[in-house]
Amino acid sequence: MTQGEPAEVAELIGRSNRLGSDRRNTNYAGGNASAKGTVTDPVTGEPVELLWVKGSGGDLGTLTAEGLAVLRLDRLRALTGVYPGVEREDEMVAAFDFCLHGRGGAAPSIDTAMHGLVDAPHVDHLHPDSGIAFATAAGGEALTANCFGGRVGWVPWRRPGFQLGLDIAELHRASPGMIGVILGGHGITAWGATSEECEANSLKIIRDAQRYLDEHGTGAPFGSEIAGFQA
Repeated sequence: MTQGEPAEVAELIGRSNRLGSDRRNTNYAGGNASAKGTVTDPVTGEPVELLWVKGSGGDLGTLTAEGLAVLRLDRLRALTGVYPGVEREDEMVAAFDFCLHGRGGAAPSIDTAMHGLVDAPHVDHLHPDSGIAFATAAGGEALTANCFGGRVGWVPWRRPGFQLGLDIAELHRASPGMIGVILGGHGITAWGATSEECEANSLKIIRDAQRYLDEHGTGAPFGSEIAGFQA
């Protein structure tokens, strides 16, 4: 940790590297992680709440502090008041640039909203094979309920963007006992009050999903092999 670097950043980098270095947790360059914390604004001398989140195009397994986008949470959350709707999602990604804090840092990704709008200090968004199996199954919502018993929610497929962040944030607000969600057709998102809790919740979702697949799956989930069309 460099001099003056908040503890939240060091925790976030460590968590990201651990999760991202194991491809059972997320594919290369897939997913992102974030942390929220309060620092002193160098201009006003007043406290300011920030979001540190993996920037666009980076890899969690090799993430460094330079690969983080740093945004002011008050400005990011104020975008809910000007959000024009799903038909103009691309405009919201451009608007993230006006929420940045300080110089340098990575470009904010399209997933920034889910991290900033979810009212939890730490958030992970990952693409694990086991989670994708649930997310892409025809009965994914029922599988999620059967496997997790309400501890993990289901969010139907929506193009990544600001509205998806709003959807996840609302489910988190309405269901305080949940540790995360399966995103239909996409992956998983988990959260926690501490970095350690967030990482543990991410791994619990991944491992519980894999255990369920091992116990209830079949050797040929896509059906029997067709003669003449073998790999």
